[in-house]
Amino acid sequence: MSEEKREGGFKAVTLDDALIRDYLIKILGEGEDFAQDFYQELVEKVHLFQNTLSKERLPSLTEEELEKVLEHIFAARRKRKKIIEETGIDKLKKAISDLLYGDEKGGFLGIGKKKVERSWEEKVDEFAKQIRGVDRKSARDIAAELLHFTFPDKYILWTSWIWDPESETGAIVFLKEEPPTGGRGRRMYGETYDQFKQVYEQIAEKLQEFGIKVKGYLFVDIFLAMIYATYVDYMTLSTMHSAKGFFPPAGVMAKRLLGVNAPVEFT
Repeated sequence: MSEEKREGGFKAVTLDDALIRDYLIKILGEGEDFAQDFYQELVEKVHLFQNTLSKERLPSLTEEELEKVLEHIFAARRKRKKIIEETGIDKLKKAISDLLYGDEKGGFLGIGKKKVERSWEEKVDEFAKQIRGVDRKSARDIAAELLHFTFPDKYILWTSWIWDPESETGAIVFLKEEPPTGGRGRRMYGETYDQFKQVYEQIAEKLQEFGIKVKGYLFVDIFLAMIYATYVDYMTLSTMHSAKGFFPPAGVMAKRLLGVNAPVEFT
């Protein structure tokens, strides 16, 4: 993807090939088994979400089944019981159902008005308004994961640790030499889902060019999680030298970010 592709006048920044290649080399340096196992764990997470949160099964889910889903979401895992308790099981199931399957708005019973598909922002914001037990940003991150991992070929993963336009932080900023400041990052990476999707898809295309042949967005998830986890690992050790041995390595943290099985392993 080049800078020529525009969505509503937005021109996505061109990412640095060298940085993408260097990060990819580092990830693959973890070993072929690590990358393959990580990818397979994400595939299993997709199957869990698609089976558990199917339109037919969702209304009858038990508290334990809902908790299992939330356990696989980074922003919800530690507060999953609180989310269920404060939101309520029925209200939570309805919020998830509306998020995943309430795709259309406008027109009473579809009569007299043309239906218009809700935007990603509308779906996510409406979900966040219904959820209790976490802050608004976490609720939006939960919605983003539910959409992405239930429909991985339709929605990209856009969580705050990947790109937060308000603070101009996230894994994405490490794929361009100059740091975004003072609103500049929003012009580079976008403020809306449709704008940021251009950047996300650009990463997918570049990974394909560098030899990653898996289809879809799941390896992009791994790529960005490893970048963010590596950054956190570096910052932790550079500011807290005594912390070495008490924080999990980047590969473990990346798995936690993506909500897959990551046993506690300390170096």
